[in-house]
Amino acid sequence: MSPKTVSSIVKPLSLSLLLISFSPLLVAESDLNIEQRLGRLENLLQNQILVEQTQRMEQIQQELTAIRELVESQEHQLGLIKQRQRSLYQDMDRRLNDLEIKGGGSHSSSSSSSVGTPAASAGPSSSVPPPGAVSAGVASAAAPVPVSGDKNGKSAYTQAFNTLKEGKYQQAILAFNNFQQSYPESVYGANAQYWLGEAYSVSRDYKTALTEFQKVVNQYPQSNKVEGAMLKIGYTYYEMADWASAKSALEAVTVKFPGTTVTRKAKERLQRMKREGH
Repeated sequence: MSPKTVSSIVKPLSLSLLLISFSPLLVAESDLNIEQRLGRLENLLQNQILVEQTQRMEQIQQELTAIRELVESQEHQLGLIKQRQRSLYQDMDRRLNDLEIKGGGSHSSSSSSSVGTPAASAGPSSSVPPPGAVSAGVASAAAPVPVSGDKNGKSAYTQAFNTLKEGKYQQAILAFNNFQQSYPESVYGANAQYWLGEAYSVSRDYKTALTEFQKVVNQYPQSNKVEGAMLKIGYTYYEMADWASAKSALEAVTVKFPGTTVTRKAKERLQRMKREGH
């Protein structure tokens, strides 16, 4: 073969060998670029996830802040409602007392007011001593002073009732007990007996309160204080955690006094017991 022919064969062959020798380097460079690209892609995805998580956390924080503001607003509204309710009870008790004094006895009070209590509206005092822990000075101060010609003990009853409204529960207990002993035939007897039970109740002497409320039902069956006393009997059993007796007493109220305020209150307490699982 001529040199020219040999040269034409050798040059393509050399170029092919050269390409073959460099091909692993090209492939490695290509693989490295893919790994780098995957790494950058992973970093981008991680950054995106972090951004989304941060945004979600900010959204949750905003929602929690809104919920907290809503709860605070509702607590404020609830406080106002409770304050209005206390004012309503106090005004109702004041009117009840005026009606009892002016009307001359238990038949002058309205049935819807018979379940309102000045002591309950004020709440149990933290300074209330245990039942029976009353000094001789207090007993003397609570004793009614008989008034000449006042066979019903109007002044003594007013004194005892006002003592109860002032939150002096132990003194009120003594005053009402003394009133009942001094004026056993008074037209205020049923009312005094009812408030005596209430005074024991707010003093957390529930066993005695139960006895006193039951006396209203047994000794003054014609008084309109009976319905309130029966409701309070159910409430008292509830406070004593005697769920079966509480349910029975409250259901008796709904049967005997349908369509009245005490029945509505009895049903509310029964629903509450049901929610609490009693």
